[in-house]
Amino acid sequence: MNKQSIAAGYRLLAELFVNPSQRDESNISNWIMNVKVDLPDVANIVEHFLRLDASLSSNEYVSTLELSPPCPLYLGTHLFEEPSTCSGISSSPRNAYMLELGGVYEHFGFDLGSIELPDFLPVMLEFAALSLEQEEKDTIGLRKRFVEKYLRLGIRPLSTRLEKFKSDYLLLMSAIEILVEKDLQRTADQPMWEPNDETAQSVPLPVLSNSNVDDVIKKCYEIEI
Repeated sequence: MNKQSIAAGYRLLAELFVNPSQRDESNISNWIMNVKVDLPDVANIVEHFLRLDASLSSNEYVSTLELSPPCPLYLGTHLFEEPSTCSGISSSPRNAYMLELGGVYEHFGFDLGSIELPDFLPVMLEFAALSLEQEEKDTIGLRKRFVEKYLRLGIRPLSTRLEKFKSDYLLLMSAIEILVEKDLQRTADQPMWEPNDETAQSVPLPVLSNSNVDDVIKKCYEIEI
């Protein structure tokens, strides 16, 4: 499988999961062409989605995915319960999830600034593409962990929510699942970084060990969802 096709697929899906009023139609057309040969199922799903009225509706996007949404695009919200108090933020499971995501991003030089949270689906898809193009930076299997333990696990509960609310965006989730499986097939014989593995522990993740945790927590939660 051509990794350039997989990267184009991730970028295509990332673009389609932003508000229709903000999409770059030229990029969408180019990325569809890039995936047609190696990933025809992904191209067919996307082309079918783009023929639906919902794909062009900003109101549909906002009401389903953006404004107090029933199906938020922040994958961590589907994996962990939100803390009920401010004091619970620092010890919440989602906080550890955010910290590791931020650490993996920084390892690859992917800087979010203060624009978005690390678990925003379009951000994760864009990173999946970028890190695939920079595999030489990954010597311990960080990217494989990201795809398998963060992206794949997170899209499943989001798909369940979209199915419950009969959203046409569920189509795009099936395209992401195809990409993820093709991506992981490429690395089936490669190791994945595991924090509890003795070998992995001997190779610390620099951005996690050197980060100021309080600053990262503040940064993650100062953005309104």
